[in-house]
Amino acid sequence: MENLKLETEIRSGSGKGLARRLRARGMIPAVLYGRKEEPLGLAVDETAMRKMMRARAEISVIDLSIKGEESDAPINVLVRGIQRHPATGKLLHVDFQRIRLDEKVRLAIHITLQGVPKGVTDQGGVLEHGVRTANVLCLPTAIPEAFSLDVSELMIGDNLRFRNLIEKYPDIQFLDDPDLPLATITPPKIEAEAAPKEAEPEVAEPELVKKEKEKEPGEEAEES
Repeated sequence: MENLKLETEIRSGSGKGLARRLRARGMIPAVLYGRKEEPLGLAVDETAMRKMMRARAEISVIDLSIKGEESDAPINVLVRGIQRHPATGKLLHVDFQRIRLDEKVRLAIHITLQGVPKGVTDQGGVLEHGVRTANVLCLPTAIPEAFSLDVSELMIGDNLRFRNLIEKYPDIQFLDDPDLPLATITPPKIEAEAAPKEAEPEVAEPELVKKEKEKEPGEEAEES
């Protein structure tokens, strides 16, 4: 993968006031750290950084140049942190880490599942995704763009685990548990039938008791 290129400039100071002034110029604050050197405050063009993000800067080596520095040699860095506004998604801050191309780095690489499982199309099963990123240790010059596994032959009850990924990519040093699940085909979820509603017990209406009219004294019929 070809290195990306990014030009930055030194920034002095910190705080919300400085950040507002930078953003007014279309810049965002950044910091460069690593290799046991003092952290260095930088300013980065927001538009250029957005273009780099579309080029998957999170897994790319960047040749970082700094305006005004005596050395013209770019610094090899990785993006190690990106802060965004929670509502607008605008870039707020970027962290860069110095690296050496001959030293391994730890990265999280995306895992993709290829194909449609037969257990889904033929048996009505459900594909359940497990872990979606793999933690790896590799040289910056050998960072994979993504890992992929074919799930098309999986039937209900079958699964793929990290060990399947390890077998497919033997040259990569994986740091995750080999037994972590990546994909599982589960039986179809059948909704429980609604239980028949029990008939409400009939409530007996109170029996109307006809009371015989009490006869008042002297009202008895005279016998003929």
